[in-house]
Amino acid sequence: TAVGFPTTVNPIFQNNMIPVFIDSELGTYNPTAKSVIDAYSSDTKAIMMAHTLGNPLEIEKIKDFADDKNLWLIEDNCDALGSTYNGKYTGTFGDAGTFSFYPAHHITTGEGGAVLYNDIKMKRIVESFRDWGRDCWCQTGMNNTCGKRYSWKLGKLPEGYDHKFVYSHVGYNMKITDIQAALGCSQLEKVDMFIEKRKHNFKYLFNKFKEEKLDKHFILPRALPKSDPSWYGFLLTIKNQSKINRNDLVKYLNSKRILTRLLFAGNLTKQPGYMNKKHRVVGNLNNTDKIMTDSFWVGVWPGLGQKELDFITHEIKKYILNN
Repeated sequence: TAVGFPTTVNPIFQNNMIPVFIDSELGTYNPTAKSVIDAYSSDTKAIMMAHTLGNPLEIEKIKDFADDKNLWLIEDNCDALGSTYNGKYTGTFGDAGTFSFYPAHHITTGEGGAVLYNDIKMKRIVESFRDWGRDCWCQTGMNNTCGKRYSWKLGKLPEGYDHKFVYSHVGYNMKITDIQAALGCSQLEKVDMFIEKRKHNFKYLFNKFKEEKLDKHFILPRALPKSDPSWYGFLLTIKNQSKINRNDLVKYLNSKRILTRLLFAGNLTKQPGYMNKKHRVVGNLNNTDKIMTDSFWVGVWPGLGQKELDFITHEIKKYILNN
């Protein structure tokens, strides 16, 4: 999708491939499965896409299509920890699922994240990229797990070159620290409560906006019938007939100490860092442009209670009445 966060797209550029951008729906803020299928060509190698703000894609249809065409499917599940589609957790449909533990996400380790996979070959490959690209799969503190540490003949290295210092990929150094891991484990003990509170806060805001008739001015977020989102935020799009100016509204809310966020990069193809990068667009990006100019979201953080949620709604309504 052209509307999203750069981390889903950057690896495509970094690995000398070409991203194919498609539009998203208003309301779900995800591409339809049909738009994903329509973007396919004989050059397509993978589908890599996020569940926007925790709202699941039509992931079953996309998975079936990926399997039919023998494509890699990578789910960016960074905003969707705990979301389900047809009773199955998002992040577990694809060949790999990625998670972020940045402080703003459902759980945190301060920084860092995780990759999920269910295949032993994928485990070796992913861990190699994580660990500088090394060929050796010994765990930290272990030696000679393969039993052939000084017997391998790989690349143009001399036979018997120490396997612990053989590199089969151009990798990274992306290991989480023990302190971060301990923090993450403590967060996991609370994750069910975090998820339920996010769902509760989202539902409360949704009902409050309906009650106050604010849906006259905003497209309210919606989920697909099979979805049970673990919401990351409450996303609003100003309707065409409304006179609200998005930038003025978010500035006003900020002055009332109500922080907002846009839907990340808006239209990625219009970002300065991407304008001259080779890419393709299938169809138009009309909804993406609408989201770029007229959408924003407020939080459903578990620490928010009814008082804070009422304050958010009250100030948005107050702004509308005064403008």
